[in-house]
Amino acid sequence: MGAYSPLLATYGVRVDQLLETAQDFVRYHEKLNKKLQKLRHKCQLTTRDTKKYQAKERYSKLTSEDYDENSKLYGVVVLLHAERDLALAEILKLRARQRGKLKKSERKVIGTRLKRAMQTSEKLAVLTKNEPQWTTRVQYLVYDKLARAEYLTHGKQQRHKDSKKISKELALSFAALKYLEKNSVITDSVVEFLHAKYEYTLKQHADRAFSSSELHNFVVEKVEQAHQDGDEMVKLLVENGFKPQKQASEAGTSFKEIQWRAFTAKVYDPQVEELIAESKSVTVKGASDYDTKLLKWQQALEKQELRIASQDEDEEDEADNQENDQILLAYIRYNALFTSVLRDNYLFGQLWQQWTKLGTAMATRLTKCKEIERIVKNLQKYLQDIMELPGVYQDDELMEQLEISKLYFQLSYTSGCLGGLYQLKGRYLESLALHVDAHHKLEEKLTEVGEFRDILIPLEVLSNKKIESLQQLIKAGWKSVVSLAEYEKHLKAQGQTPFQSTLIEKLDTGRITPSDIKLSNIFPLRPKLSPVPSKPTLFDLAFNYMDYANEDSGSVSSWTTQKSESVPPSNNGDDNNNSTSRKRGFLGLFGR
Repeated sequence: MGAYSPLLATYGVRVDQLLETAQDFVRYHEKLNKKLQKLRHKCQLTTRDTKKYQAKERYSKLTSEDYDENSKLYGVVVLLHAERDLALAEILKLRARQRGKLKKSERKVIGTRLKRAMQTSEKLAVLTKNEPQWTTRVQYLVYDKLARAEYLTHGKQQRHKDSKKISKELALSFAALKYLEKNSVITDSVVEFLHAKYEYTLKQHADRAFSSSELHNFVVEKVEQAHQDGDEMVKLLVENGFKPQKQASEAGTSFKEIQWRAFTAKVYDPQVEELIAESKSVTVKGASDYDTKLLKWQQALEKQELRIASQDEDEEDEADNQENDQILLAYIRYNALFTSVLRDNYLFGQLWQQWTKLGTAMATRLTKCKEIERIVKNLQKYLQDIMELPGVYQDDELMEQLEISKLYFQLSYTSGCLGGLYQLKGRYLESLALHVDAHHKLEEKLTEVGEFRDILIPLEVLSNKKIESLQQLIKAGWKSVVSLAEYEKHLKAQGQTPFQSTLIEKLDTGRITPSDIKLSNIFPLRPKLSPVPSKPTLFDLAFNYMDYANEDSGSVSSWTTQKSESVPPSNNGDDNNNSTSRKRGFLGLFGR
């Protein structure tokens, strides 16, 4: 049995469950509450005596001796308490991001919860100080540093953040994560998740660390400084074989002259040449490396535009120099746009892998579908901008491949995502229409273009293998839905008459056909109707007091006879005298 991994028990669960929306974190928060209830009961940390709760409560009085001698589960309980507070803070941040702003009450709760999570993680670090497994101890310390960085970044309400502390905590955490991944203690997906979550924050608070090599060297500097200061986590890493080494800045190849398609241009500005060399030398391993590369191309583009704007008009060979600078400017724009395409293509691949692993929950699939749609729109925009560049729209072969790339991303979204959503929702005809339309568009474009003699754009964006995989995806999509669509069409053609007998009612007749089997017409749910009089309420009230025409018209009902006999005869004379002798009051309204 391997050692316990605190990072896999917290951030690893987030990665496995694809926690992205606020609702996902709400469910995660509920699961943490249930786990904590069971663990507190198992560790006998529950106190039912509310009158003497402070005296009998044990959770706040846990020490490292309890962790060493009694149970290691005490550390898990404290860890999940901190994770629960972090999960609640994530819920509020995601709701605010969806709303567009953070409420004052939410900001206060986030600060309180993150501060409590930081205090709990500090308690966890003290509780597990004698942990014999160095990997587990290092992960507890990494979790503590990440919780502290989270509080300093989002919880502490200050205009000027403590960049020195934030960058130090994140740099040491990144170094430990990289070494733990190298030793197969944690998975690469967890490391990628944490890098994607905190790398931008580290670059924001680090001093001039923009490229991946600069960021690596900054992390190494912080590790060396912490080792000199006697940091426990760095000491454990060094004792177990960790050797931080700086990356030497590679001397870029000289780019005095560039060759781009049928054009040749010279680079006169040394700063532009240096930036082009740096962008070419960036090793791409993830989305952050694409951002670094794009930053270099953007800087080179700004320098070249500034050179063109400030060019001396009296310079000799003005026309040749202007043409040379315009070619170089188009080349830089082309590479900058294609770097954006490659970055979004990488994100598209990551989202597509997550899409294939999703379940049948409609809310989760809709959220992921919207993310894929946004990436596809960005890709199409970048590809269209490339097609409009001078030197590109005259190249027919390059234009055809760019159009196929646009079509590839569009059909992947419509057939792979929208087709699946319509099928999941039971709209099989619409799903089949999307698959068939995607098949026709792709076949028409491939017939128009023909075979590729040479692919002129990066293979990550377009290749024969990717086109074949798209064709297989479309065919698999329509094969999975064609029978259901045919059945739906058959049902719509026949329809259901208002008084059609249900399936249960037809069991005795023995005339049941496959077309009679419908989920909406199995049981007789319609009410049975019978004719009623026009005024049923009045008829019911007067039923016992009415005579009908077929009876003796001269006879009087017994009830009427009894009623008349029971009433005594009245003295009409006395009544008249009383009425005449009564005096009328004021205006004849009030009697006396």
